[in-house]
Amino acid sequence: MKTFDEDFFCIENFIVKKECFHYRENKDTNPYHVCYNVNDPYIHIMGASMISVLKNNPGQEIVFHIFTDGYSNDNKEKIAIVAKQFRCDCILYQLNMKPFEGFHIKVARFSRITYGRIYMPKVLLGEAHRFIYIDADAMCIRPLNLLWNLNLDGKAMGAVSETPDAVVYRAGYLKLNSGKYFNDGIMLVDVDEWEKQKITEQCFAYQNEPKERFLGQSQDVLNLVFDGKNYFLPAKYNVYGGGYRDQNDSVFIHWTGRRKPWQMVLTKFDQKWREYNVISPWDTITNILPVKEPKNYHDFQQWGRYQKEKGNFWGYLKGIFWYSWLRIRYKLDV
Repeated sequence: MKTFDEDFFCIENFIVKKECFHYRENKDTNPYHVCYNVNDPYIHIMGASMISVLKNNPGQEIVFHIFTDGYSNDNKEKIAIVAKQFRCDCILYQLNMKPFEGFHIKVARFSRITYGRIYMPKVLLGEAHRFIYIDADAMCIRPLNLLWNLNLDGKAMGAVSETPDAVVYRAGYLKLNSGKYFNDGIMLVDVDEWEKQKITEQCFAYQNEPKERFLGQSQDVLNLVFDGKNYFLPAKYNVYGGGYRDQNDSVFIHWTGRRKPWQMVLTKFDQKWREYNVISPWDTITNILPVKEPKNYHDFQQWGRYQKEKGNFWGYLKGIFWYSWLRIRYKLDV
């Protein structure tokens, strides 16, 4: 088990730079604190998520805490525009990624910035008693008041369980005693209780272990630490799979998996995400089909199957044609 120097977890060791854009009008109220961790290429995706939070919580004071491993001046300026236009606060933190080096990367296309969520409570300690963590590819579609005021019954964090099949597989793989497993894409975090239970320290103890021990990244580490002792939120707070399990009460739609709303538009939730993208100061994404690049061949398969389900046979054939052609090019690397 990894051990750390006494000053390892100090803020100065983790935060390289902090930039603040304060435009909240009523500083005396208790705002919602909302956190993201994202790398620079995904900030424009996060932008649509931020707009979705603001649009579905009108009149509510909100502070966004955005943890990155670096950001461009253009993205910084657009975040400042959001803060000014919507009268909210946006705080940018550039993390020193060196302390995170011992964490494994399961899939090459993923980033180690996902582990930033493990350190967030240390940064907000003394500033906020709780915060809502949101993955950049999640969209808010209803007010957050009930979630924000939810009693966590003394637990350090609340999250939604994965599907029963996924729970059996993932909890079994990790050998969790509880047999429970949550998705960490949406979390309600009690900052003080998190610190009291030393959750961050326990997570960092899983550094330098072989990646074969894990199926995922931060999500597996958090599940190993909590092992079912977190609060399990109702499913409506993290409707993953792009909303296919929506029961007309969803609060967050979360695009887990490969298909994303900025790649193609298949559902009403994809279309809603596009509307928030239009409102944001980032470039508007206009394609409704996946980009015809070899790496996107899986997307055309999904698009074709969706067209078939909707009775559009020619759309299905079009999707399968492009899937087959792009797959050949992908395999041949041409």
